Amino acid sequence: MTYTLEQASPDNVKLTVIHEVWEDGSEVADGLKNGWPAILSSLKSYLETGTPLEYTKRWEGAACER
Repeated sequence: MTYTLEQASPDNVKLTVIHEVWEDGSEVADGLKNGWPAILSSLKSYLETGTPLEYTKRWEGAACER
């Protein structure tokens, strides 16, 4: 995964996320397509309000438990 942050305007930043490893249609690719919108929406809410989206709060620590 590669990501870049660019200044889009004095008050905005552009985030670009690129996954270069997985083939279209693979289980990993499907997971990424479903996961990134939720993660980025929650990140946006967190940055704007100080609180992430409710449904992503339950993910905290889940990756470490696997």
